[in-house]
Amino acid sequence: MARNLIVCSALLGFFVIIGTIAPSFAMEDSEIKASEQIKKNPAMMEMLKKIELSKKILAEMQQKKVRVDQNAIKLQEIRNTVKASLDQQMSKMNNEFEQFSAQNAFARFVQAKPTEVQPIYKSMFDYQQAKISSAKAERDRILSSGGKSQDAWSAYYKISATSKVSLVQLNKALNIKFVSANEATQNTFDEKGKLPRTSD
Repeated sequence: MARNLIVCSALLGFFVIIGTIAPSFAMEDSEIKASEQIKKNPAMMEMLKKIELSKKILAEMQQKKVRVDQNAIKLQEIRNTVKASLDQQMSKMNNEFEQFSAQNAFARFVQAKPTEVQPIYKSMFDYQQAKISSAKAERDRILSSGGKSQDAWSAYYKISATSKVSLVQLNKALNIKFVSANEATQNTFDEKGKLPRTSD
C-alpha cells in the first residue's frame, strides 16, 4: 500500500512538472493513439496525454543535446584549424627572421673578433643562455603549479642574473683555458677585475 502511494505521488509529481511545461507543447486528443475504452475515460486520456507530452519533451531535449554536441565538435574543428594556421605562420616568421635570432646575431659579432678569443665569447654566451634556460624552466614550473606571476618572474630574474664577480671569475677561467693566459697573472686581478694599485 505504502509502495503504491509512493509510486502514485511520484507519477503525480511528474505530471505536475509536465503540466507546467505543457503550454509550450500543446497536444490534441486526435494526436494520441488510444483504444475507445481509454478515450471514454477522461482521467486515463489526461494521463496518456501527459505521457505522450513527456515523450515529446524528452525527444526535444535529446535533439538539443545532439545539436550542442555537434556545435562543440564544429568549434573544436575551428580551433584546430586556427591553431594549425597560427603554427604555420609562426614557423614561416621564425624562418624569415632566423638570421636575426640572438644566436645568429651573436655568431656574426664573434666572427669579427680575433680567432683566438672567439671561444671565450662563445663560452660566455653559452653560459648566459644556460642561465636563461634554467630561469625559464623555473618560471614555468612555478606558474604551472599555480604559483603567483610575481613569484615566477622574481625567480626568473634571480636565476638569470649574473654578478660582476661571477663574470670576472668566468673570464679568468676562460682566458686560462682558451688563450693560455698565465694563471698567476690572472689571479692578480681582484674580484672586480682590477689590478691592485701600487704606491709608486
